[in-house]
Amino acid sequence: MKFLILFLCFSAVLAKVEIAKKCPDGWKWFERSRGGWCMKIFKGTAITLPNAEAKCKAEGAVVAGLQNKDEAQWMGSTVPTVIGEHGYVWLGLKRTSLCKGKVLYSKCGPLNSFAWSDGSTVGISGYRWAPGEPNNMLGNQDCGVLHSKSEYMDDMACGADVVDSYVCGKVASF
Repeated sequence: MKFLILFLCFSAVLAKVEIAKKCPDGWKWFERSRGGWCMKIFKGTAITLPNAEAKCKAEGAVVAGLQNKDEAQWMGSTVPTVIGEHGYVWLGLKRTSLCKGKVLYSKCGPLNSFAWSDGSTVGISGYRWAPGEPNNMLGNQDCGVLHSKSEYMDDMACGADVVDSYVCGKVASF
């Protein structure tokens, strides 16, 4: 009996938790701390963040954040195939209520003035702000974009219609 209990305990330690790894065709799979995550970049024409959010919702997804540098590099290399060499991609990144309307200062710095809004991205490992960003120019840059060529982030007004792509993300399936 003791052997059976010991065997079961040892087996439980060695057992791996299965991570969902299935994404729809055309979506890229990433492993995150919360499980499998699928992302896809879509082309838009002069699209605002609210419009991008609606389009992602129609795909059963949300506008995605960047968990790490690997995701930023994938995005930087994929965007040119979608919209051309230079361009911005809407991210699931919004300025915190504490920092709305404020420029950088100790309580609202590059690492704590924004938060991921997709419900999956955690931490700040995916933050790669361009030098001098986020600067909140004109006091209304409350959303985040990624510049495809530099793979750096910039803050932008959520209603700006100068962005030509957005990244959607959703939980992977089994």
